[in-house]
Amino acid sequence: MERLFITQEIGSLQRPLWRQRLGAGLDKATIASAMLWGERLGVKEREELANSKGSGLLQRDGELSQEEKDRLIEISAIYAIRMFEVAGLDRVFNGEQPRTEMYDFLARYVKGLRTAGVLNSFDANYFRKGIAESRVSIMDAGKSFFAGEFGFVRRNTERIAKPCLTGPYTMADWSYLEYYEAEQEDRSARGSGAAGKARRSAVLDFASDVLNPAVRELAGRGAQVVQIDEPAAATNEGESGLFTEAINASFKGVPAGVEKAVHLCYSDYSSLFPELADCVADSYLIEFTNHASPTNFKPEQVDAGTFKALQLFREYNMKARIGVGVIDIHSDLIETPQVVRDRILYAAKILGDPALVQVNPDCGLRTRRWNVAFAKLCSMTEGAALARGEAGG
Repeated sequence: MERLFITQEIGSLQRPLWRQRLGAGLDKATIASAMLWGERLGVKEREELANSKGSGLLQRDGELSQEEKDRLIEISAIYAIRMFEVAGLDRVFNGEQPRTEMYDFLARYVKGLRTAGVLNSFDANYFRKGIAESRVSIMDAGKSFFAGEFGFVRRNTERIAKPCLTGPYTMADWSYLEYYEAEQEDRSARGSGAAGKARRSAVLDFASDVLNPAVRELAGRGAQVVQIDEPAAATNEGESGLFTEAINASFKGVPAGVEKAVHLCYSDYSSLFPELADCVADSYLIEFTNHASPTNFKPEQVDAGTFKALQLFREYNMKARIGVGVIDIHSDLIETPQVVRDRILYAAKILGDPALVQVNPDCGLRTRRWNVAFAKLCSMTEGAALARGEAGG
């Protein structure tokens, strides 16, 4: 039986400078930082980065070979896995170290999608938006990549490995849907909801022909849980039914023993109801802490705000587990274990069952430096332990 208030990360972790540059043009301080983190986290592979012989991957004067660059990326993934383990998480992955950006990493494996220009997503982060030039489907190389990524994590941890994939609704929403729009025009649909029909076709193709094969491949490889990320879920009013249908199509044929998780963030979650009540997802990982105080917890300040979505899950009698975001990923302030504990117990009270509560940051920690991300995760697991003690778990 799964223990109470299991802890997990959402996905991304900031890529260290030595990972970003793949060993090129690094100063001594950057190399020293890599070694210090490796020692702190118990990463034995750190000796491949730098050693007394001066032959480490970060000590080379010339360009690394492709094989050496690939190994550098693997080692950065091991660093991320060890950080999550040392912080005490129950579920871990690779911090998305082998990936570029949440849209781009999947788009490059989608047949029918051509990369277009670069757009800003948030702050100083950018992604390469794609153009659908034909019907989309996943390439065999895509299924191989995700299966290989998952297999690597499993070989390097004894914790539960939780792969995550960008969802169909977000992929379609963030793409130029030229093929689908032209297809509707060819059917003389202009002026009769052509744009909506094009979006619907694109979203469902991403679900059935891109996400579903990837998810089923991971499930077949032994994944106990698969997470689909949907930051765009509530972007367009009136499409909650389409969103729900797409998630259901993405998880179609996945065995009952595999937890089907959906990550939602920074949205008006109420706009997804009542249609979301028909979703097959087993768990939802949701942001709750972005607007809350990091130094105290006052339930009366959040009843009508950040924790309101929990009431909706209870109102619609949904038995899905809720991953409660107890860590703000947009601040360097470290939440105390006591504040984390209080947020967890308050969520359990609203849902009426502590067994329905999971624990995670609001979103991926790619926005924070490693020392801040590590401290936040440690505080999160300590807070979960305190909550577990008080709830008898």
